Amino acid sequence: MTILRRICKYAAHLHLMRPVEIFVKLPQMEQNHTKSLSQQEQIALQAFVLRHPTTRTVGLLLQMQLGLRIGEVCGLQWGDFDLEAGTLTIRRTVSRIYCGVGRTKLVVQTPKTKSSGREIPIPHELVVLLHNLQKGMSPDTWFLSGNADKPVEPRCYRKSIKSYLRRAEVRRVHPHALRHTFATTCLQTGCDIKTLSEIMGHTDANITLKRYVHSDMKRKRCEMERIFALVWHTQQVPASSL
Repeated sequence: MTILRRICKYAAHLHLMRPVEIFVKLPQMEQNHTKSLSQQEQIALQAFVLRHPTTRTVGLLLQMQLGLRIGEVCGLQWGDFDLEAGTLTIRRTVSRIYCGVGRTKLVVQTPKTKSSGREIPIPHELVVLLHNLQKGMSPDTWFLSGNADKPVEPRCYRKSIKSYLRRAEVRRVHPHALRHTFATTCLQTGCDIKTLSEIMGHTDANITLKRYVHSDMKRKRCEMERIFALVWHTQQVPASSL
């Protein structure tokens, strides 16, 4: 529609046609929500990681249990972890960008927003797992690749994730679904939205609510029963008063 309006405006400028106004209401695209992993799928994926933990498989837990983006996982170095304090600092992200004429290049950048550069507390069990993997690693060693030369790029890691999901017998999902799973799990277990938003690196808590938080029928039913149980209880009339 934008191109068509510009063509008409230019044609009118050249006196090839009279000026016109185009009033068309375009149909709204239905938003495609990423479906989070169920609790059973999360358990299956974690069990797969714990059977033979490597940095690449543990990267799944960093997405599912810390809410990291895949580019942030690829951009991690061992120096970003403070396992004594139990924290992880997000300092960079890795992505492949378009350079023109069919060319792309891999770049290591600072996080995409000021809020994306953040410090995240690591659950104790995950700290223990990381301790076992850290032995002998220098601070400038890339977490996924295991060397200081270059990081693993996201498109290669996506292929690995696809394989891990298949081996864990978990349905195939986009890697970003792991981040969605983190957000949904946190909110459903009582995490306040402000805290969750800061952990995920959002500039606005509304982004967290609109894009990353989902419910399911089991959760909806549980909430309906909880909300109205008290109402029905107080509305009951003793049989002796009838």
